[in-house]
Amino acid sequence: MFQPTAFFRAGLKIIGMLTIIWSMTHAVTVVFAFNSIYTLSELMNHNDLMNYRLTLIFQAVYPVLLLALGVYLLKSGETIIQFAFRGSVEEQKDKEGELFMLFMKLAGLGLIIFSIPKAFQLVANIMFVSSTTLINTSAQMEFVLQNLIMTIVQLLLGVYLLRSGEVFYKIGFKNSSE
Repeated sequence: MFQPTAFFRAGLKIIGMLTIIWSMTHAVTVVFAFNSIYTLSELMNHNDLMNYRLTLIFQAVYPVLLLALGVYLLKSGETIIQFAFRGSVEEQKDKEGELFMLFMKLAGLGLIIFSIPKAFQLVANIMFVSSTTLINTSAQMEFVLQNLIMTIVQLLLGVYLLRSGEVFYKIGFKNSSE
């Protein structure tokens, strides 16, 4: 049977491919957002328009970041493999638990990747809200408040699952670990 790291490497390549595709879909929405510069130029003063343009440039970073991450995962992902499997021994007798740990680590990586665009969107909205003076930004503030905690929890759980996920393993395999 394959070792867990071999499964993990294959899973990283699949996630890398999906991340590349996902970055392309996000790039399309950023292009449409840049088009809004022309329609909003009459509604904003010069400072607000400049700050809005800065937030759009910041929003354009995350599709590029996702693309780079996808290519990295597809090529090797060696740092993530070392992070996820540090100090683990390849030979375990519990194959079901081994596969659970493997897929849990992949799920953690998926949570991290899934929360990256939302985190960039939140930072861009915070930048815009803090810099504008003449426009009502209550909708942006509501978005930030609703999504900030959720995004932080996704990132933290993703890192936890990628590193160990021990609590979930103990819940799922309570009888076999005793």
